Amino acid sequence: MAKPVKPVPEIVRAAEAMEVEMARLESIARAASKARLDSEKNLAKAAAELNEAVAMPERLAERLQALAAAMGRMQERQQAALESLAAFAAAIQQRMARLGQLMDAFAALGKTAAEVNAQLAGAPFEPAARALAETRLQEIADGARALFEAARDDDFPEVAREADLLKQRMNDLRKRLRPA
Repeated sequence: MAKPVKPVPEIVRAAEAMEVEMARLESIARAASKARLDSEKNLAKAAAELNEAVAMPERLAERLQALAAAMGRMQERQQAALESLAAFAAAIQQRMARLGQLMDAFAALGKTAAEVNAQLAGAPFEPAARALAETRLQEIADGARALFEAARDDDFPEVAREADLLKQRMNDLRKRLRPA
């Protein structure tokens, strides 16, 4: 199966047209420098080439204008692509900032959970300590649930999953603290 022919970009076509005209002008100039003006035939040929060369600046100007227009359109394409990338960069920056906020909230919950765990290790059987720990564990579980919902709503599934796991762990720990 043959590959589809890729269209030639406008700027390439304009540059090629310009190059063809320049090559023709240079060819006429080389021929003129070598022309022998010693016969009627040679003089007629040189005059015809000179007449063609006289018309070339107008054609060259047209080719230059076409090339400039193609370059202008290329610059517009470049600008559109850069604007799109700038918008994408701003979106990335916003998402990174939001992820940072969620991760900071998760870290604060983890720190509080570690503090409660340390308190329980020091006095696990005192009723007052249990009641305080259970209250703090409920606060952590509620915070983890709120973080789960925020992360889910903001489409950060990994943070949502970790927050949900933290909530479950805190609820399990609260159940173990209750007297049987």
